[in-house]
Amino acid sequence: MTTVVAMFFYACNQKPKAYYNKNFKEIALGVGKDVVIKHTDSGRLTAVLKTPEMLDFTQHKDFPYYEFPKGIQLEVYGKDGSKSIVTSDYAINYVSGKLVDLQGNVHIVTSDSTILDAPQLYWNQRLHWVYTDQEYTVHFKNGGVNNGLGFDANEDFTSFKSRNNSGLQVIED
Repeated sequence: MTTVVAMFFYACNQKPKAYYNKNFKEIALGVGKDVVIKHTDSGRLTAVLKTPEMLDFTQHKDFPYYEFPKGIQLEVYGKDGSKSIVTSDYAINYVSGKLVDLQGNVHIVTSDSTILDAPQLYWNQRLHWVYTDQEYTVHFKNGGVNNGLGFDANEDFTSFKSRNNSGLQVIED
């Protein structure tokens, strides 16, 4: 019996100190590998999210979120069947605030062939608005190019307000 008790205490003492110091809010509730999420609205496919890894931190009371440490590819489908594609090296989706933070080589190709590149971009899903305070480059379908620092736009880029920019603008008569 003494041997069993000694083994029990020996086993308990083998846990590293870091085990006891973990903040359990920082442990993912779930981990998904090679995830594909399809979103529909009234039976119509509206978006497809693909990611090599998704971490679920929705147990946070104040800021529940999903983290995509290896990046995302998001295909967004319009009611007319059009498709826009968004990619980034990293993303985090704050569930309660409906805010997505895209980071690292953010690349967007809209359904009308507008191309946007930026190191970081925020997407407010509640307001249907995208914005950044970082440098960006936009190639518009009419051949215009806009390089700037910071912009605000609606999701389909039909309303685009640059804060500081330079570029080539095509003006038709």
